[in-house]
Amino acid sequence: NLIEKQILPSMLRLVMEPRTGEEPDPPQIDFSSNGRGITDMTNIDFKFPSEHSICGHKLDGEMQYYTFHPMRKRFVAVAFFLDATEGNPRNNHLQEVIDAFTVEFVKNKKKCEVKQQGLAGSFVGGRGLEMINKTAEDLEFHELFHDDNEQWNSTLQSNRRLASSWHPFDPEVQKSVHFWGYSGSLTEPPCTKNSVDWKVMDVPTPISPKQLQQFKHLLFNHVDGNCKR
Repeated sequence: NLIEKQILPSMLRLVMEPRTGEEPDPPQIDFSSNGRGITDMTNIDFKFPSEHSICGHKLDGEMQYYTFHPMRKRFVAVAFFLDATEGNPRNNHLQEVIDAFTVEFVKNKKKCEVKQQGLAGSFVGGRGLEMINKTAEDLEFHELFHDDNEQWNSTLQSNRRLASSWHPFDPEVQKSVHFWGYSGSLTEPPCTKNSVDWKVMDVPTPISPKQLQQFKHLLFNHVDGNCKR
């Protein structure tokens, strides 16, 4: 419950539980140039393709880590490009994120199916997992997400272990300490001008081509519990 998974029309989003004074605290980023350098992370957005570009070239995807600076009253965002070049190995750390969104995707799809059938069902406990497994028999979904039963069973548990084991600056994610910085706007409405200090990392995070397919399938084929895309 420390990280909420949201599949939105234009992005996949991880929302961090706000600081309450009790452990665990949300992830933090230390920006020495921003005064009161340490700020809490509010959310991480995954977008495909990337919104930023290098010399006019967009990459396969982009992760955006948002924090809010309480003294400067503005956001500080760190952007990581995602690169799915053919031959890239699987990024095991980001696979945990994919697995967590996969559980959310399938639960919402089943809720939609139940609503369309006019049935009432529970999505917790053993019956919930049984219904998830049944939904996952879809061929395209099966090819992308079912490598083997052991991995799928692990996927079903990932939404409970993501918060305790997943580090946003794991070495599989952050490949450099160098970045391009500029003052800009939010990339989603209301697109408030001069509201974000952007730090765009100069070395992309590698993922496999299959992981890119998984991310895009979760985003572009998702229906919520009310059967809306």
